[in-house]
Amino acid sequence: MSRLDKAIADVSYIMDALMAYRNIIESGCCNDCRIAKPYSCEHLPKPGQLVRYNCPFYERKEDTDVNVKS
Repeated sequence: MSRLDKAIADVSYIMDALMAYRNIIESGCCNDCRIAKPYSCEHLPKPGQLVRYNCPFYERKEDTDVNVKS
C-alpha cells in the first residue's frame, strides 16, 4: 500500500468515525429528553452515571435543535 493509499484510508476512517459520532449525538440523550425530568423516567441514570443515547423511550423536546452552532 502506497503512502497516498494509506493517507486516503486514514482520512476515510476518520470520516466514518465522525459520521457515526454525529448519528449517536443526533439520536438524543437523557440530558435533552422531554420525559427525563428527575424521577419521571425509570430509565434515567443516577447522578454520576453516563447518560444514555439512542434510548427507545427518548422523546425530543420541541425546541431542541440537534445542529448546535458555537
